[in-house]
Parts: sequence; C-alpha cells; structure tokens
Amino acid sequence: MTSRVPSRPRRDGEVPAPVVVTVLRERLYGTLSCLSTLLVLLGHGGEGSSAGSAIVDVVVAAGALWAASLLSDVVAHLTVHGHGPRGHELVAALRSSGQILQASAAPVVLLVAAAVGLLELTTALELATGVTVLVLALFAVLAARRTPLSWWRRVLLVVALVGLGALVIVVKLLAHG
Repeated sequence: MTSRVPSRPRRDGEVPAPVVVTVLRERLYGTLSCLSTLLVLLGHGGEGSSAGSAIVDVVVAAGALWAASLLSDVVAHLTVHGHGPRGHELVAALRSSGQILQASAAPVVLLVAAAVGLLELTTALELATGVTVLVLALFAVLAARRTPLSWWRRVLLVVALVGLGALVIVVKLLAHG
C-alpha cells in the first residue's frame, strides 16, 4: 500500500494540509535563499557588479535550491515507493519545488529593470530586498491565518516569524558586512 499526498484540492475546494505544508515550506526556503543572495549583493553595494551578474547570482541560487529540492523529493519517493514520482505525485513535486523559483521572480524583474537602465543597481537591490521581506511577512500572515489560535496569538506568531526573518537579515549583514 502506497501513501499519496494529494496534489489537487478536494471537492469542497479546500487544499489538503500536506499540500499546503510542502508548498509553504518551499516558498519560505526560496524566499529566505533569495533574501540571503540579495543581502550579500547589497552588502557589497553593487561594487564591481553589474545588474546582469546580480541576475545570474539570484537565478543560480534559486535554480540550485530548486534542483536540490526536486532531487531530494525524487530520491525520497524512490526510496519509499521504489520508483520516482509519477502523474499527480510528479505534478505535486514540481508545484511545491516551483515555489522556490517563484520566490525569486519579483527580485529578478527588478534586477532586469536595472539591467536595462530603468533603475540603479543599488536601488533595484534595495527594492528587491524590501519586496522579499514583504513576501516573507505575507506568508507569515497566511500561515498564521490557518491556525486555530486566537487573533492576538496569531499576531504574536506573525511578529515572531517576521522577527526570525529579520534575524536572518541581521546575521547575514554582519557576516558579510
């Protein structure tokens, strides 16, 4: 008997919890990875960098994490089921790991704007960092919304999650400052 994680919403329209968990986890990984890359680039103030090289840095970081996520899913599935994911399982793996790539989409668009001369590189990096932090906060709110906690505990949860994100930023800035 094989256990399957449903990849489609149930008939009542609610997305199954295991799907939400994997999608949210991958989005957070992708967002934090993108944020780390942006902070390293911003920490150097664009010195000796071009917008094109910044785009490559963000795309390579996101692509490497995406490939690692997908590979680990395939290996885990192979270990448990004796074959790689197929059909809906493959779609679910691609959907969840794709969140990593989606997390870097807005920052890449801002960096492309710098590459074509619409923004200065430092401005694009600052805006991309801000957008990424806002996305992190948004996903914290979405995560808290699904909990059975009272409203004030949800607020505390969001503040704690955003605080952890801020801690990642501070540590990254100190490490590369």
